[in-house]
Amino acid sequence: MKTVPQLPQEIISNILSRLPIKHLIQLKCVSKPWRSLISDPQFAKLHLEAQSHNHRILLLTDPLESAACKASDDDLEDIQSKLIRELQFPAAIKKTPDFDELKDCNNWLFLGGSCNGLICAFFESQRIFIWNPTIGEAKELAKLSNFDPEGTFFYGLGFDSSTDDYKIVRAARSSTAAASDETQVVVLALKSNIWRKIQGPQLGIELKGPDYGIFLHGALHWLATISKTGSKSTYGIFAFDMVKENFYQLVPIPDHLEEIIYDTLTLGVSGDSLCLFCGRGYEDFLEAWVLKEYGIKSSWTKLFSVEKGVEYGYEYTENVLCYTKCGKVLIDYDGRVLMWYDPKENTSKTFSPRNHWDWFLPVIYIESLVSPNCYSATNMETTIHNT
Repeated sequence: MKTVPQLPQEIISNILSRLPIKHLIQLKCVSKPWRSLISDPQFAKLHLEAQSHNHRILLLTDPLESAACKASDDDLEDIQSKLIRELQFPAAIKKTPDFDELKDCNNWLFLGGSCNGLICAFFESQRIFIWNPTIGEAKELAKLSNFDPEGTFFYGLGFDSSTDDYKIVRAARSSTAAASDETQVVVLALKSNIWRKIQGPQLGIELKGPDYGIFLHGALHWLATISKTGSKSTYGIFAFDMVKENFYQLVPIPDHLEEIIYDTLTLGVSGDSLCLFCGRGYEDFLEAWVLKEYGIKSSWTKLFSVEKGVEYGYEYTENVLCYTKCGKVLIDYDGRVLMWYDPKENTSKTFSPRNHWDWFLPVIYIESLVSPNCYSATNMETTIHNT
């Protein structure tokens, strides 16, 4: 009896890496070798490189839901069935003491950014989780030390290519901090699971938003104000290099936006490029700019500028999240409504989560097989080292 020839493992890996994640999760049941292959961290990296990233928005609410960013007009006619998926909270988060009671508090779990399919989630600014909502795995990390609960916090999750490790960054300012006070910054690498205190931004530089940094090109990004004695404050995009662990100014904002009130500006993404949206709040227009060449101020290019029509207006304050390849803007209305807005046609479609809370928290992520449990450090003590 002839044996069936076996394909080389390299070819099998290459073929499987081109499949969508939902199929790979099903294929884990085919055989033990395939389950082992698909669960391998190296295969997760191969899959990340081979896939055109499927961006989604996690809607932190109860029940937990995820929405597709890219949407055709047909999809928008039936958002609930075509764009929305219901997810489950992972076991590591469910083990949080009084989980059921905390869910009813409307103020218990927050989001600190995403990178390669992993999401940073934190509870009461101390308990930190790394979570992959696509495969349902999560891991709790070392606790943070107490800090002024009324202070200002900025978080970020990124990848350090030099050490093949993920890092979490927290920048914090006390509620009583003066302009001359330093921003306190701590960093944790997953493989060590130890918080380290590092140098913050230069004096006079104050991060403004978003609450979690946007990870692109090896760095986290925020909008920031730059104050100099005797001069008017200016705005720019500041970055945190994940390898060098330092802050630096990437680019100023477009010149004519310097006259815009800061609170109307929002930093977002379009594919692998940074976007700047102007017109947040009660402004009567919406304008979008994309940084076509990373780090080059002259590459700021206007995507569109439109007046807000009746279709666009809503009673809550908007937070623009991203500009999709199909030409639609995704907008979070104060954690109550998610909108796909078409600036060319001045039309929109909205979605309100079916939840037990009266709000949701959004974060953009990609679907991946990266497991937070592949990083083996288990230390859970609150330890901060100066570097």
